[in-house]
Amino acid sequence: MEKQLEQLTPLAQRAFAAALAQRMMPNFILFAELTEQSEAGHALQSALDTVWEKLLTPKAKINFEKQQLKLEELEPQPDDHDFFGVYPALDTYMAVLAVLAAMQDKDEQPALDVSRLSRGSVQFYLNIQAETTLDYSQLDQEPLWLEERDFQDQLLALLTDDPDEDSFRQARQLGRNDGISNLGIALEE
Repeated sequence: MEKQLEQLTPLAQRAFAAALAQRMMPNFILFAELTEQSEAGHALQSALDTVWEKLLTPKAKINFEKQQLKLEELEPQPDDHDFFGVYPALDTYMAVLAVLAAMQDKDEQPALDVSRLSRGSVQFYLNIQAETTLDYSQLDQEPLWLEERDFQDQLLALLTDDPDEDSFRQARQLGRNDGISNLGIALEE
């Protein structure tokens, strides 16, 4: 899959990365709520929304560097929290930053970077649950891991052949994933 991700057009790479970041977003929002920083969740989602705005309205004028600077103080710090949720929140934060960097032409392979972050987040979660390091044959027995692979495959298929605005809309909808994160976290509206 990694070779296929590298071959996506720059816009398709950005849409792929944004959709994965969108799917990871409930992890960050839950962390923000648990640490009584719900505004942080809104701010991160707002920054990601600007990416979608630009992908769907190419003539939109958006200062992505300014968006990125707004997020600096939101970075989850694992040393400051003694619960697992800080790690998937940090992965989500890093995914959004990668997409914002790509929108500034500062990350040439955001699809690959965010794909690895999302898969790594799922793998880490499954390892914590299993209380051991699972190898790939064991991971392939885990429904959450299979869902992650299937999701990324579906997204890749959608964005492979000269994607257009409609493809980007579909990618965004896929990323929303009915409000369920890559770790199976669903937030009540």
